Amino acid sequence: MPTLNIIPEPLIIPPIENNPHQKTFILLHGRGSSAKKFGPVLLSSEFSLPDPHGTNSELVTLRSLYPTAKFIFPCAPRQRATLYKRSIINQWFDSYDLALTATAAINTAENQEWRAIEGLQATITYLHDLLRAEAEIVGTENMILGGISQGCAASLVALLLWEGGRLGGYLGMCGYLPFSGTVERVITDFGSQQDPDGVEFDYDPFEKDDGEAHCKPEDVCAAVVQALKESLEIDSQGPTSRPPSFDTPIFLGHGVDDEKVPLIGGKTMAKCLEDVRVCTSWNVYQNLGHWYSPQMLADMVSFLREHTDRKEK
Repeated sequence: MPTLNIIPEPLIIPPIENNPHQKTFILLHGRGSSAKKFGPVLLSSEFSLPDPHGTNSELVTLRSLYPTAKFIFPCAPRQRATLYKRSIINQWFDSYDLALTATAAINTAENQEWRAIEGLQATITYLHDLLRAEAEIVGTENMILGGISQGCAASLVALLLWEGGRLGGYLGMCGYLPFSGTVERVITDFGSQQDPDGVEFDYDPFEKDDGEAHCKPEDVCAAVVQALKESLEIDSQGPTSRPPSFDTPIFLGHGVDDEKVPLIGGKTMAKCLEDVRVCTSWNVYQNLGHWYSPQMLADMVSFLREHTDRKEK
C-alpha cells in the first residue's frame, strides 16, 4: 500500500514517436481518482473541432492534436478524507462537502477551509517544482497547467502563487477556487481604499494584527497573492505589483448539472479571476454533470489555439 501523504511519481506520456518535445501539459485528476484513471481516458476521448467550411470534421483527440506535447498527469497522495469519515483516498487536500445549498456552502467553507491548508501547501510546492523543471526544457510560454474538480482547485491556486512567469494557458474543468471568500473580500477592500475623489482611507487590510504591515501591494493581483499566502500560512513575502502569472489565459468549463461542485462554485471562481483582470473564458454546458464533454474539449482546444503563440499543426 502506498505511503500516506506522499505524492507518488506522475504518469508521463511523451510526445508521439519521432516528434520533438515542444509543449508540456500538466493536468491534475480529481479527488478519489488517480493519474492512471484520468490521463489515458482524457487523451483518448474523441471530439470534433469547428469546421470553417461548415462540413463535418473528423474526430480527433488531444493526443493526436498535440503530437509534440509531453503530458504529465500528477497523482495525488493517499490521505484520510474528512468528507468520507476518514477513509483513505487520493486527494490533493482535505476539504468539505461542496454539494450543499448555497447558504450552507458559504458558511461551511468559512469554517472548514483550514482543512485544506496542509495539502495545498504540499501540492503547490510539488507543482512549482514540476513547472520549473519543465520550463527549463520548453519555456514557460509552452506549458499548459490545469485539472478537473479538486485538481482544478489545487492547480489554480498554484498558478496564482507561481512566480516563474506567464504560462501558455490554464485549463480548468468543473472546479472551484479555494479561499474564494478571502479573495472576494480582498478585491472589495482593495477597491475601497480610495473614494471616488481619490481620498485614501486609513484602513489597511494588509496590516497584521500586531501592527506590522506587509509591503503594501500596489495592484489588486498582488493583494490577492498576499492574502492567499497568509491564508495558506506560506511564510514568504508576496509581490507588490501584478505577478506575470496573472497574464496566463484561463479556460474554465462547468456542467450545469454538476452534482459535486455546484455551478455557483465555478461562477464565483470565474468572477474572482475577471475582477483581477485575468483573461478568463467561462463556459457553461447544459445537460452535463461532474465531468468534461466532447464540446468542452473542443472549446479548450479552440481557446488554446487563440491564446497560445505556438499552434500545433
